[in-house]
Amino acid sequence: MALPFPVISSRYLFAAVRSALNRFGFRGVGLLCILLTPLGLNAVDRPSPANKPALRALFLTGGGYHDYERLAPHLTNSLSQRVNVTFDVISSLDRLHDPKFADPYDVLVYDLCFDEAPNDVLDNALQATRKGKPTVMIHCSVHAFRKSPKIREWETCCGSRSKVHDAFGPFRVIKLDPASPITRSFPEDWKTPGDELYQTISIDPKSHQLLKVKSPQDGREHIVCWTYQFGEGRVFATTLGHDMKTSASPDYLRLLANGLLWACEKLDPDGKPSAGYSALDRKP
Repeated sequence: MALPFPVISSRYLFAAVRSALNRFGFRGVGLLCILLTPLGLNAVDRPSPANKPALRALFLTGGGYHDYERLAPHLTNSLSQRVNVTFDVISSLDRLHDPKFADPYDVLVYDLCFDEAPNDVLDNALQATRKGKPTVMIHCSVHAFRKSPKIREWETCCGSRSKVHDAFGPFRVIKLDPASPITRSFPEDWKTPGDELYQTISIDPKSHQLLKVKSPQDGREHIVCWTYQFGEGRVFATTLGHDMKTSASPDYLRLLANGLLWACEKLDPDGKPSAGYSALDRKP
């Protein structure tokens, strides 16, 4: 939005103050301030939203069962076109042996399907979110680590339990919270041409449910998108996104983008990115 007055560069302001001081003393400086105030003295070198650094995200992927070699670059590139964010993509769990693996990042994104992981890896992942690191869970991340002793702790972090899914196929998604900034722009009658509908065993009562699906196979309803608070960390999760049939949808990509921004507390109540966090605000 254009300001109703010109923004004055500090370089010219200091030059004017020095000149007034030399010629008229402190009275001259006072008079100059009175004259400049309506012209934008309060807007001197005001920071632009474009000056905000991009969010830095760690995108953890891999583990099999899905075409992550195609999904990971597609999702990270697509999200970068919507959000002022950069991604480091890691296709293994090796980095999570370091208790400080999450420190350089603003948000963690899990799109993986490993059957198991060493205890220290899951401890470090859980601790990062518990201590406040924004976290995004995509599709099989909710099913991951099922053979690990700490699976129940991982499920608690996700905010939901799910073990199996319906056969791959099309289904209709029902919006549960039209007022949420995450789903505000999501269509009322959205359908995927094909995905795996994860069956909800249970969902934490503190989870905020955003989208559900009535199974075409047995008529039961399952929550497929929600938010959750795990310790100090905000968690956005969706079980949608098995392959490109869903992941190519602009509506789905906007859902992920909004979820990521929400987790980072950079999504405004109207469903728009906060100033500086739209891809349009990225530094040139």
